Amino acid sequence: MPRKIFCLVTILFMGFFVSACGKSTGVNGEYPYGHYEDDKMIGIVWEVNENKNNIVVDISEWEKRDRQPDLTDEGYSYTANFSKETRIIHEDGTEAFIADIKKGQKVLVSPPRGTFFEGHSDKIILLEMSYEEKYSQFLSHIDGYNIVVMYEHGENLPMEMQDSMYSNVLNILEGTEHSAVAGWIEYNEDYVADYKKELGIEQFPAILVYNQKELLFKAYKVDDLYDFFINLSE
Repeated sequence: MPRKIFCLVTILFMGFFVSACGKSTGVNGEYPYGHYEDDKMIGIVWEVNENKNNIVVDISEWEKRDRQPDLTDEGYSYTANFSKETRIIHEDGTEAFIADIKKGQKVLVSPPRGTFFEGHSDKIILLEMSYEEKYSQFLSHIDGYNIVVMYEHGENLPMEMQDSMYSNVLNILEGTEHSAVAGWIEYNEDYVADYKKELGIEQFPAILVYNQKELLFKAYKVDDLYDFFINLSE
């Protein structure tokens, strides 16, 4: 896997999640994650360990729900153990199974954690996810472009799709009003969204360019990527 260069660090599988809860405010303004409720521990599935009867959930945002804007970058995970007594359901109340839980899925685990970051779960709810949540790792989090190289596990990326590609794009954009960040993502067919199918990817590695809202460009050769940014700058 190539060394990742970021102007802005994109944290894999961590999106911006919207809740219909009320917001908390403090002396220094709104708490960034104040919309999370104490009794509703919501997070994103990192691992599904069916043989160990648990899932590992990223609860970083829920854990920081009472913290003021000067947040630190540490993450928090919770190991949710399940048994035959655990109810696994979809948000609409229909029955679900452990096989339905995918990496990247947003879930509500009940009860929320106590003293420890591991515990038995009485209920696991698979929550509906918006487009922004499913594609958070692709959508640009700056007022510019996010270049994503998606590759298959064990694949050796061509040198031209590694660090030099991003450096060349920055050179093309130098002196223009445009900016870009870049990331390398391994394709996972067991992820909550099958990006290969949804994006019509014909082969790997694939190069994708996103703005803050949508896919703008898809290519399989770096020269085509360079042409996209050259034409953008003219």
